Amino acid sequence: MDYKEFFGNLFHQIDECDKYIKEHTAIMSRLLPHKVEREDIPEYCWFSIRELITNAVCHRDYEDQRSKVIVKIFSDRIEFYNPGGLPKGITPENILIRQYSRNSIIANVLAKLKYIEELGEGWNKIIDEHKNHPLKPKLPKIISDRYSVLVILHSVEEKFEKTTKELNERQKRAIGYLRRNERITNKEYQEINEATKKTATRDLQEMVGLGILIKSGRTGRGVYYVLNPTYKGDIRGQKYRPCGL
Repeated sequence: MDYKEFFGNLFHQIDECDKYIKEHTAIMSRLLPHKVEREDIPEYCWFSIRELITNAVCHRDYEDQRSKVIVKIFSDRIEFYNPGGLPKGITPENILIRQYSRNSIIANVLAKLKYIEELGEGWNKIIDEHKNHPLKPKLPKIISDRYSVLVILHSVEEKFEKTTKELNERQKRAIGYLRRNERITNKEYQEINEATKKTATRDLQEMVGLGILIKSGRTGRGVYYVLNPTYKGDIRGQKYRPCGL
């Protein structure tokens, strides 16, 4: 397990911690139906990461000099630990409708420099970001007592693996054929796979929809398919994960 401490002014700590977390979590990509470009999907909601780091720095209990803001990255979640419980009158249940800043001077400075949202808006945007994420991660979980606050963000990596599609053997064979040839027709697809015309048509249309093939030519015998130049491999997401935190 890797370990990293951040020093310097609050702005430097926020920026470096945010950068470090995003470098140590995955970005997955998938081909979109009927589109040439890929869609990059972060494992975690990126605005939420930065907002939670900033909130922890802004609202921690600075009277306790022995404690630190701690962020832990696990395979399925990120935990943000903040010394000092939630401010008086704020609970995990009412955090979206009640606002209070423990360190108002720090909060005002961070707000003026656009490091945090207007008071009370940050959590609303975190929830909205999760609801609008393509893979709908679980909403953040807040655990609090009088001494500390723990916020948990959930990974979507497992859900990504379940929702992506793997090509069947006929389709993989066609891609191999296209690596050696410029184009493939429906009839050629039938021949190399010993498939019916109906099966070939369904497979080819699916690959066009996934953005793997590009359909060209006129209707009938003039139709042929070429490999999309942006296609680099299997339709399953490409993941990049350096060592953990």
